[in-house]
Amino acid sequence: MSKPQVAYTIDHEGLKLDIALIPSDELLIHEETIPERLESLKRRIKADEVQSAPIIVDRKTSVVLDGMHRTSVMKQLGCRFTCVCMLDYFDPRIKVQRWCRIIPKPFDHVDADTVFKEIDLSMEPYELVDPPDEEESLILIFKEKALKFKGSLENLLEVFIKINKLETKLNNLGYEVVHCTEAEALEYVRDKHFAAALYMPKVSKKNVLEAAEKKEVFTPKATRHQLPARPVQVNVPLSLLRNLEISLIEANLRLKHLLETKNVTRYDPGKEWHGRKYDEVLYVFDDSYDYK
Repeated sequence: MSKPQVAYTIDHEGLKLDIALIPSDELLIHEETIPERLESLKRRIKADEVQSAPIIVDRKTSVVLDGMHRTSVMKQLGCRFTCVCMLDYFDPRIKVQRWCRIIPKPFDHVDADTVFKEIDLSMEPYELVDPPDEEESLILIFKEKALKFKGSLENLLEVFIKINKLETKLNNLGYEVVHCTEAEALEYVRDKHFAAALYMPKVSKKNVLEAAEKKEVFTPKATRHQLPARPVQVNVPLSLLRNLEISLIEANLRLKHLLETKNVTRYDPGKEWHGRKYDEVLYVFDDSYDYK
C-alpha cells in the first residue's frame, strides 16, 4: 500500500487529521451500502462535480470508518483518487457506537416471538437497565419489558445478517424500522409512537478491521463511529480525482495548493452542515477559491 504525501494537516488537540488523496482501489469498506442512498448520493456528487467531505479512514490500513457510500460512489464515478482524512483508529477518543433499530406500534412481544423464531433467534426475559449496559448482547426493549438474545454471539456477521432479514421482514409487514442512536432509543420508545427498540451487539475496532481486510463486510448500519472532529467542505474537483496523467505525488501537491488557499473555521459540536447536525467538532473549509 502506498504512503501518500499528506496535503493538509489539522492538529485537533493532539489528534492529527491528515487530509490526502489515495488510490481509490486501496480503500476497504467494513459495511455494505444501501442501494437507494447510494444512487441519491451519486446523483448529488455528479451534479456538484466535487467530493465535498473527505472519507474518514484508519491511517495504517485504509479501512473506511465513515463514508461507505461515498467510497463506492467515487469508484463508480471513475475517480482514480479519493480524498480521505487519515487518523489513528486506536486513539481512545475515537469510539465505536452502535445503531439501534426502533419498531413502530402495534408491534408487541407476541409479534417479536414469531419473527425472531422465523430467523432462528431465540430470546429470553431481560431485566431492563437504563440504558442497557450489556454492550455485547442483542436486546429488544419494550416500554414495560425487555428481551435478550439467548445464545452465542461469536459470529457477529451472522447475527447482523439475521437482523437485516428481520428488518426486511418487518418492513414487508408494514412496520417501518427506523435507525437511531443509543441515546435516542429509549426516548423514542417511552415518549413517541414506537413500540420497541432493538439494541444491536457492539462491534469492536478489531471486528471492523478484520471484516474489511477479509472483505466479509457487515450489513448496513452496524457501526456508528464517534469522532472528536472531522474536516468538511474541502470540495475536491472530480476532474482532479479522475486525472489519469499525473502521479499520486503531483495529485497531492495540487490538493495541498487547493486547501491552502481556503480559510478553515472551527465549529463546536452541534453545527449543522448539509442538513445533518454533527456531535463532533467540525473544521469547515470555505470555498472562495475558484479551482481550475
